[in-house]
Amino acid sequence: MISYVAMAVLALLSLVWLLRPWWRRGEAPQQERKQANLVAYRTRLAEIENDLSSGLVDAGAAAALKQELAARLLSDVDAVPTGPQIAQRRPYLAVLMALSLSVFAAIWYFNGDSWETQQTIDQALAHPDQAQQLTVQAMVQRLEKRLKKTPEDAEGWALLGRSYFITQRYVEASQAYAKANLLNGNQTADWLVGQGESLAMSHERQVAGEPAKLFEQALVLEPNQGKALWYAGLAAAQAGNYKASLTHWLKLRDQELPEELRTALDARLQELAQLGNLKIPERAVAKADAASVVSLKIKVSVAPALASKVPAGASLLVFAKAAGGPPMPLAVQKLEASQLPLTVTLDDSMAMMPTMKLSQFPRWILTARISPSGTAQAQAGDLQGQIELGRDEASKPVTLLISEVVQ
Repeated sequence: MISYVAMAVLALLSLVWLLRPWWRRGEAPQQERKQANLVAYRTRLAEIENDLSSGLVDAGAAAALKQELAARLLSDVDAVPTGPQIAQRRPYLAVLMALSLSVFAAIWYFNGDSWETQQTIDQALAHPDQAQQLTVQAMVQRLEKRLKKTPEDAEGWALLGRSYFITQRYVEASQAYAKANLLNGNQTADWLVGQGESLAMSHERQVAGEPAKLFEQALVLEPNQGKALWYAGLAAAQAGNYKASLTHWLKLRDQELPEELRTALDARLQELAQLGNLKIPERAVAKADAASVVSLKIKVSVAPALASKVPAGASLLVFAKAAGGPPMPLAVQKLEASQLPLTVTLDDSMAMMPTMKLSQFPRWILTARISPSGTAQAQAGDLQGQIELGRDEASKPVTLLISEVVQ
């Protein structure tokens, strides 16, 4: 089974290459910034250790959190500038590009869960200064070698295009994507967007002309493709067609987006409205705002048959995990079992990592567990109950009955 944590590490490493041209701003001196990163890292590491010792997370989840934290530190260290930077922020595009990032899936595409793959991850964690170079170079070389033998592999050409894009080889990226699109008859929206994005980057980020045509073509295939909507709106804005730009971006705004992207997109919409003397429909903004809010109210109780088996002084753990997602909890409450029955609220404020929130997943597994030891890891004799919940069911309180004994 592919490791979620490994994929997260590799994706985070690749994000640094991807975001630098689009997200720049004035920074503190280099040594001061590095020191701040290390302080933040150590503080969060101590919090994870405390959560582990108090039983809020089990050993497996704690290890996963530490690996993700290490990957984020690698990205922060590499992002420290060596000199003054021009103050220019474009976080909306950076986050949007990150949404569809899947470049490092190529490692498993070629090697499976191999020893070579694990070695790359180990090197990335052990040697931050060499991590990105090792990962990107290794992938590009493997892709190029494979495609010499299988030039009709459209998927391979698309992966090579993504690899070139990450390493800022934009002309080669557009050529690789063009081959992928030719081979599959221009029927994959993501690849059309990749080709258009690479062309734009190779022409000083100008999306007018051929890139704009590719984004519109992608929208014909997938009308809600996020990056295509963004770039199509940007192309319209560059051409002075603010009304068309607003149409594309409002459609993007109606989708379920991370909070950071939604906030940045709102700012761009306000700028656009001023430039074109346009009005943003309040209903569209309100609808999107409501969709981003997740607060789960859970009525927890114990089945009558188990009520006499609740140990004195036992802890009650109520937590949510992503259905079919990573093993770490998205939100946790630790209470006294003697308080049962009770109503518990889980929301984004309880997230242990900013990249792992309830609002970032469509479905959740909710668990209520009575534990004499107070640890998150289920043990024989614990009492628990579980239900699966979707976003469309989250607006009303749900009932979670503790009705089984852990064997």
